[in-house]
Amino acid sequence: RWFVYAEDVHFNGLHYLTQEELFSASKMDGWNIFWIDPDQVSRQIRSNPYVTSAVVHRDLIGARVTVDIIEARPVAWWVTDLGRRWSLDSGLALEPRGDSPPGLMEILDKPAEATAPGLPLGSAVDPDVLVSAQALVSRLPGVAPLRYQRDIGLNFLLPGTQYWVYWGDGANAERKLEYLAAGERLLDEGKLEGNVIDVRFDPPYVK
Repeated sequence: RWFVYAEDVHFNGLHYLTQEELFSASKMDGWNIFWIDPDQVSRQIRSNPYVTSAVVHRDLIGARVTVDIIEARPVAWWVTDLGRRWSLDSGLALEPRGDSPPGLMEILDKPAEATAPGLPLGSAVDPDVLVSAQALVSRLPGVAPLRYQRDIGLNFLLPGTQYWVYWGDGANAERKLEYLAAGERLLDEGKLEGNVIDVRFDPPYVK
């Protein structure tokens, strides 16, 4: 009666993960309820990259275990030649599972040049790139999708025009927004010629 098997464990909060895969990761099968260390079991379950949080509760009298799970949710699509993957807030890139949140930001990066330094190609987005992209989209929600190139950084097609904006990284965002607003005014007045507005530099330029 003191030993724990699959039927004695319940996982709350599952949407796309399964009881079976998390029970296997927990390594509790056949353990005495008194030997189970909730912190250790939590760490084992969190070895699954799709698990953000795992809180383990033991019922010593009933020899049952309940685990409250928070599944990972993506903050962006990272689209490369390796495929279309979820990017988590940490930058970690994962194959999609279940329903993806609507309206996810997209980062188009065919050669996966935004890969975090020192990690295998396509395994994770550089957190600096991801934070910059999130900040940009929060200020200019109509600039989807974003593109990334190593020599340019983030860039996008200015909505309603044929002009590409070279944004670069997340530095000096407010200054870049001012430059972009000035460029849009000049476009409206028919005073710009070219196809690129580069706001990475001070002063910006059009080419």
